[in-house]
Amino acid sequence: MKENKTLRIAVFAGCAVLLAGALTALTIFVFIPAGRFAQANSLAASDPARAFDAFERMGDYRNAHERMQEIQDEVFASRSEEYVEFGGREWLVLEERDGNTLLLLRDVLPARGYHEGLVDVTWENSNIRQFLNGAFLNGFSEEDRARIAETDVVNSDHADFGTNGGNDTRDYVFLLSLAEARLYFADAGARVARHEGSAVHAVWWLRSPGFQQNLAAIVLANGTLGLTGSGVNQADRTVRPAMWVRL
Repeated sequence: MKENKTLRIAVFAGCAVLLAGALTALTIFVFIPAGRFAQANSLAASDPARAFDAFERMGDYRNAHERMQEIQDEVFASRSEEYVEFGGREWLVLEERDGNTLLLLRDVLPARGYHEGLVDVTWENSNIRQFLNGAFLNGFSEEDRARIAETDVVNSDHADFGTNGGNDTRDYVFLLSLAEARLYFADAGARVARHEGSAVHAVWWLRSPGFQQNLAAIVLANGTLGLTGSGVNQADRTVRPAMWVRL
């Protein structure tokens, strides 16, 4: 009798372990991905860049790739113009939403480092962020500055390497992320840096981290994405500021 009771307990314990394992597997492989998919769908209209990034991180889950293409098609369709002039410079129109326009400087700014010294850093604490929201922003007239919107900037961890993207920030001027550099351009050729209307062999910074914390992602001279990144103290990388403007 005692042996039967011990056996029943062992069977129940084994079943409990199997059930716990099954629930854990369901949570990891079904519930969590489904929740992330639903959240990405809910962001598609209000924040296409975040939705695009979220779908990209899902890989082959459901129709994530198709949703990425749909989001990109909608962003491209939102553009009423290819270029606009603002603040005495020409800007590439990336997206139009809710009366605001996301602009990217067409011609690169002079080369400068992402940060001073080859140290671990995120966009939040970088020297290049201080420059863009300080000296560069102050170069606009008071009237133009009033039209530049303060933006909630999402700083995601690196999708492939898991490198820390740091805290989200609020900025008037920022660099594109890796996800945004994929979303807003049809191909690598469209990302090639230009100066005075002509393509130039220049590498430009993105705000996303690279393979390590002392590296920042870049766009290479041929327009492909440098996922592993470049040392943050590299002073020969150019800059293409982005910002949302009320045109």
